[in-house]
Amino acid sequence: MNGRIKVLIVDDHLAVAESLQALLAREADLDVGEVATNGTDALRIANERTPQVVLMDQNLSGESGVVVAAALLADHPRAAIVMLSGAMTQDELIAAVEVGVSGYLQKTTPAVEIVKAIRRAAAGEILLPPDELSSLLRLGRERTRQRDERQRNLPQLTRREHEVLVLMASAADAERIAEELKISVNTARGYIQNILEKVGAHSRLEAVVRATEMGLLGG
Repeated sequence: MNGRIKVLIVDDHLAVAESLQALLAREADLDVGEVATNGTDALRIANERTPQVVLMDQNLSGESGVVVAAALLADHPRAAIVMLSGAMTQDELIAAVEVGVSGYLQKTTPAVEIVKAIRRAAAGEILLPPDELSSLLRLGRERTRQRDERQRNLPQLTRREHEVLVLMASAADAERIAEELKISVNTARGYIQNILEKVGAHSRLEAVVRATEMGLLGG
């Protein structure tokens, strides 16, 4: 077994996983053990076998392959993870690069290229062209900067205004808000107007939509 590359296949389609398993088992330098069909199994098998290369399906049932990859790399930082997908969006690619995956292959990639990619990943190679990797990292940093900027510019609601906003989100009018919070109707209307101004809305419905987009209704 010494010198062989230990490979873990993670794919929620068992037929696909077993086909890959059979394909890779023909290679004398690859050691392919049990396949995983979900994140829980992937982490368990990784702890048992410490694979050098993980072929990770991006679209696991009810799970993101990138999220599973991040969890696996937290415990096994030396593993090389290669994402497999029919097509990854730019956001998914950025997220994958940011968590530290080694590359990305389409599921239509010829078998011989998959084998080559495993060997390259095991040798420490990044399977994305340098210019594409740099572009994705740059775009990821810019999106993080924009997100942080939006967070800094979020309107600050008082505790009472937040309570009113929550009631607005449940379709409560000024009269019901006043009753729920034991305040006057005029005071309730004043809070509603303050919220509209702070989130830049012209109506209560728009205020709720904008507040939701800003994350002000979370938690």
